[in-house]
Amino acid sequence: MDLTTIVGMLCSMSSFSFQLVGINVCRGIVKKGSTGDMSPFTFISYFVACAVWLKYGLIVQNTVVIATNSFGSIMNFIYIIVFYTYSSKKTDGQLALSHLGSYCVCLTIIGYGAPLVSLSDIVRSKSTESLHFVLILANFLLGLLWTLYGLLIADRYVQVPNFLGAMLALIQLSLFAIYPRSSHSRSKVIHS
Repeated sequence: MDLTTIVGMLCSMSSFSFQLVGINVCRGIVKKGSTGDMSPFTFISYFVACAVWLKYGLIVQNTVVIATNSFGSIMNFIYIIVFYTYSSKKTDGQLALSHLGSYCVCLTIIGYGAPLVSLSDIVRSKSTESLHFVLILANFLLGLLWTLYGLLIADRYVQVPNFLGAMLALIQLSLFAIYPRSSHSRSKVIHS
Protein backbone atom coordinates (compact mmCIF):
# COMPACT_ATOMS: atom_id res chain seq x y z
CA MET A 1 0.00 0.00 0.00
CA ASP A 2 1.29 3.46 -0.85
CA LEU A 3 1.18 6.51 1.41
CA THR A 4 -1.76 8.10 -0.44
CA THR A 5 -3.91 4.99 0.08
CA ILE A 6 -3.01 4.76 3.77
CA VAL A 7 -3.70 8.45 4.45
CA GLY A 8 -6.92 8.26 2.41
CA MET A 9 -8.11 5.32 4.51
CA LEU A 10 -7.24 7.19 7.71
CA CYS A 11 -9.16 10.24 6.45
CA SER A 12 -12.21 8.12 5.67
CA MET A 13 -12.15 6.20 8.96
CA SER A 14 -11.67 9.41 10.97
CA SER A 15 -14.48 11.13 9.08
CA PHE A 16 -16.79 8.14 9.52
CA SER A 17 -16.06 8.18 13.26
CA PHE A 18 -16.67 11.92 13.42
CA GLN A 19 -20.03 11.57 11.65
CA LEU A 20 -21.08 8.88 14.15
CA VAL A 21 -20.90 11.41 17.00
CA GLY A 22 -24.28 12.65 15.82
CA ILE A 23 -25.78 9.34 16.95
CA ASN A 24 -25.01 10.24 20.57
CA VAL A 25 -26.49 13.70 20.06
CA CYS A 26 -29.66 12.20 18.56
CA ARG A 27 -29.83 9.54 21.28
CA GLY A 28 -29.85 12.37 23.85
CA ILE A 29 -32.58 14.18 21.92
CA VAL A 30 -34.73 11.04 21.79
CA LYS A 31 -34.10 10.31 25.49
CA LYS A 32 -35.16 13.87 26.47
CA GLY A 33 -38.00 13.83 23.97
CA SER A 34 -36.98 17.30 22.81
CA THR A 35 -34.17 19.23 21.14
CA GLY A 36 -34.34 21.87 23.85
CA ASP A 37 -32.47 25.01 22.85
CA MET A 38 -30.18 23.14 20.46
CA SER A 39 -29.87 24.56 16.94
CA PRO A 40 -30.19 22.34 13.86
CA PHE A 41 -27.55 24.44 12.10
CA THR A 42 -24.71 21.99 12.81
CA PHE A 43 -26.49 19.08 11.14
CA ILE A 44 -27.70 21.24 8.26
CA SER A 45 -24.28 22.76 7.60
CA TYR A 46 -22.57 19.33 7.69
CA PHE A 47 -25.23 17.92 5.35
CA VAL A 48 -24.75 20.75 2.85
CA ALA A 49 -20.95 20.56 3.10
CA CYS A 50 -20.96 16.78 2.60
CA ALA A 51 -23.36 17.06 -0.35
CA VAL A 52 -21.16 19.66 -2.04
CA TRP A 53 -17.99 17.65 -1.35
CA LEU A 54 -19.76 14.56 -2.70
CA LYS A 55 -20.45 16.40 -5.94
CA TYR A 56 -16.79 17.47 -6.06
CA GLY A 57 -15.67 13.88 -5.46
CA LEU A 58 -17.89 12.66 -8.29
CA ILE A 59 -16.43 15.25 -10.66
CA VAL A 60 -12.81 14.42 -9.84
CA GLN A 61 -13.66 10.69 -9.46
CA ASN A 62 -12.01 10.37 -6.06
CA THR A 63 -13.41 7.33 -4.24
CA VAL A 64 -12.17 8.49 -0.82
CA VAL A 65 -14.01 11.81 -1.12
CA ILE A 66 -17.09 10.09 -2.59
CA ALA A 67 -17.33 7.40 0.10
CA THR A 68 -16.65 9.75 3.00
CA ASN A 69 -19.14 12.39 1.91
CA SER A 70 -21.82 9.90 0.83
CA PHE A 71 -21.74 8.55 4.37
CA GLY A 72 -21.69 12.07 5.86
CA SER A 73 -24.64 13.19 3.71
CA ILE A 74 -26.73 10.17 4.67
CA MET A 75 -25.94 10.40 8.38
CA ASN A 76 -26.60 14.14 8.61
CA PHE A 77 -29.84 13.76 6.68
CA ILE A 78 -30.94 11.18 9.27
CA TYR A 79 -29.84 13.52 12.09
CA ILE A 80 -31.88 16.36 10.56
CA ILE A 81 -34.96 14.11 10.45
CA VAL A 82 -34.48 13.10 14.10
CA PHE A 83 -33.94 16.73 15.06
CA TYR A 84 -37.07 17.85 13.22
CA THR A 85 -39.13 15.02 14.73
CA TYR A 86 -38.25 16.06 18.28
CA SER A 87 -38.09 19.82 17.75
CA SER A 88 -40.66 21.86 19.60
CA LYS A 89 -40.03 24.74 17.20
CA LYS A 90 -40.92 22.79 14.06
CA THR A 91 -44.26 24.60 13.77
CA ASP A 92 -42.47 27.87 13.11
CA GLY A 93 -42.70 27.59 9.34
CA GLN A 94 -41.58 31.16 8.76
CA LEU A 95 -38.28 30.62 10.53
CA ALA A 96 -37.68 27.39 8.60
CA LEU A 97 -38.52 29.12 5.32
CA SER A 98 -36.23 32.00 6.20
CA HIS A 99 -33.27 29.70 6.87
CA LEU A 100 -33.90 27.51 3.84
CA GLY A 101 -34.53 30.54 1.64
CA SER A 102 -31.25 32.10 2.79
CA TYR A 103 -29.34 28.93 1.89
CA CYS A 104 -31.01 28.87 -1.52
CA VAL A 105 -30.13 32.54 -2.10
CA CYS A 106 -26.46 31.99 -1.25
CA LEU A 107 -26.07 28.84 -3.32
CA THR A 108 -27.84 30.38 -6.32
CA ILE A 109 -25.67 33.49 -6.29
CA ILE A 110 -22.53 31.35 -6.00
CA GLY A 111 -23.71 29.31 -8.99
CA TYR A 112 -24.35 32.37 -11.14
CA GLY A 113 -21.05 33.98 -10.17
CA ALA A 114 -18.89 30.85 -10.53
CA PRO A 115 -17.56 31.77 -14.01
CA LEU A 116 -16.13 34.99 -12.52
CA VAL A 117 -13.51 32.88 -10.72
CA SER A 118 -11.40 33.21 -13.86
CA LEU A 119 -11.82 37.01 -14.02
CA SER A 120 -8.18 37.76 -13.19
CA ASP A 121 -7.04 35.38 -15.96
CA ILE A 122 -9.43 37.02 -18.42
CA VAL A 123 -8.15 40.52 -17.63
CA ARG A 124 -4.51 39.39 -17.65
CA SER A 125 -4.83 37.50 -20.97
CA LYS A 126 -7.36 39.96 -22.45
CA SER A 127 -9.30 36.93 -23.67
CA THR A 128 -12.65 35.35 -22.82
CA GLU A 129 -11.41 31.95 -23.98
CA SER A 130 -12.08 30.49 -20.50
CA LEU A 131 -15.75 31.55 -20.53
CA HIS A 132 -18.60 29.70 -22.23
CA PHE A 133 -20.79 32.26 -24.01
CA VAL A 134 -23.89 30.06 -24.43
CA LEU A 135 -23.86 29.00 -20.76
CA ILE A 136 -23.55 32.60 -19.59
CA LEU A 137 -26.26 33.80 -22.00
CA ALA A 138 -28.52 31.00 -20.73
CA ASN A 139 -27.76 32.05 -17.12
CA PHE A 140 -28.68 35.64 -17.98
CA LEU A 141 -31.98 34.68 -19.62
CA LEU A 142 -32.87 32.19 -16.87
CA GLY A 143 -32.03 34.78 -14.23
CA LEU A 144 -34.39 37.27 -15.87
CA LEU A 145 -37.19 34.70 -16.21
CA TRP A 146 -36.87 33.51 -12.61
CA THR A 147 -36.75 37.13 -11.42
CA LEU A 148 -39.99 37.83 -13.27
CA TYR A 149 -41.55 34.70 -11.80
CA GLY A 150 -40.37 35.73 -8.32
CA LEU A 151 -42.02 39.12 -8.81
CA LEU A 152 -45.26 37.52 -9.96
CA ILE A 153 -45.45 35.20 -6.96
CA ALA A 154 -44.07 37.92 -4.62
CA ASP A 155 -41.25 35.71 -3.32
CA ARG A 156 -38.03 37.55 -2.51
CA TYR A 157 -36.11 34.29 -2.15
CA VAL A 158 -36.79 33.65 -5.83
CA GLN A 159 -36.46 37.31 -6.91
CA VAL A 160 -33.22 38.40 -5.24
CA PRO A 161 -30.73 35.67 -6.16
CA ASN A 162 -31.99 35.41 -9.69
CA PHE A 163 -31.87 39.18 -10.21
CA LEU A 164 -28.33 39.25 -8.82
CA GLY A 165 -27.51 36.19 -10.94
CA ALA A 166 -28.80 37.92 -14.07
CA MET A 167 -26.64 40.96 -13.22
CA LEU A 168 -23.58 38.73 -12.66
CA ALA A 169 -24.27 37.05 -16.02
CA LEU A 170 -24.62 40.48 -17.65
CA ILE A 171 -21.19 41.44 -16.28
CA GLN A 172 -19.82 38.21 -17.69
CA LEU A 173 -21.47 38.88 -21.06
CA SER A 174 -19.94 42.36 -21.12
CA LEU A 175 -16.52 40.72 -20.94
CA PHE A 176 -17.16 39.29 -24.42
CA ALA A 177 -17.61 42.84 -25.71
CA ILE A 178 -14.45 44.05 -23.96
CA TYR A 179 -12.20 41.08 -24.76
CA PRO A 180 -12.20 38.82 -27.83
CA ARG A 181 -12.37 35.02 -27.52
CA SER A 182 -8.57 34.83 -27.64
CA SER A 183 -5.64 37.11 -28.20
CA HIS A 184 -4.50 34.78 -31.00
CA SER A 185 -7.74 35.27 -32.93
CA ARG A 186 -7.40 39.08 -32.57
CA SER A 187 -3.88 39.05 -33.96
CA LYS A 188 -5.03 36.89 -36.90
CA VAL A 189 -7.78 39.41 -37.71
CA ILE A 190 -5.37 42.36 -37.48
CA HIS A 191 -2.78 40.72 -39.74
CA SER A 192 -5.29 39.50 -42.36
